[in-house]
Amino acid sequence: MRRLSRTMDSTPMALYHHVRDKDELLTLVLEHVAQDLPRPELPDDPRERIIMVCESMYQAFIDNPWVVPVLARGELVGPSAVWMTEEIIGSLIACGLGHEQAFWTHQTIWYYTAGQAVHTPPHKTADSEDDSAPHYSAAAVTDPSPARFPHLAKLAGDARSLESQYSYRLGLTHILDGALPPGSTVR
Repeated sequence: MRRLSRTMDSTPMALYHHVRDKDELLTLVLEHVAQDLPRPELPDDPRERIIMVCESMYQAFIDNPWVVPVLARGELVGPSAVWMTEEIIGSLIACGLGHEQAFWTHQTIWYYTAGQAVHTPPHKTADSEDDSAPHYSAAAVTDPSPARFPHLAKLAGDARSLESQYSYRLGLTHILDGALPPGSTVR
């Protein structure tokens, strides 16, 4: 609150005339962001609905990276974004999961989505990181010897290419393939 008040050329006490505390302020800001999120027309197929909602959530996190640590506390939310959780859980149930399994699978998806958003680098520019630098897997196998890490050694030369082929959707598909009952896979 002190930092915000300095930015606004005000005092912390002046802010408290408008909001109860930092959590109320964060909730209001989260809601402001949530109200502006697009709500796409969702497909009938529940698995495809999950993917579309999750991709929307992922994009919202990419566009607003400060939101992830605030939401990760588990106490605050922009009420206008709760539809995403409802759609994901409802779609998981429609795919054949029980309520508990749907809740746990949603948790797995949320943590995956938040982690991907936090670790997705900003769009590369001409001045961005040099792709010719060794990938961590290549660096790891050079010392003390490739024999110590044979799987990484085998992948090291292809790591950058494999990494560039990986996508949020591919990871989400792996989660759904593992969580959903056989026969619910629609591609």
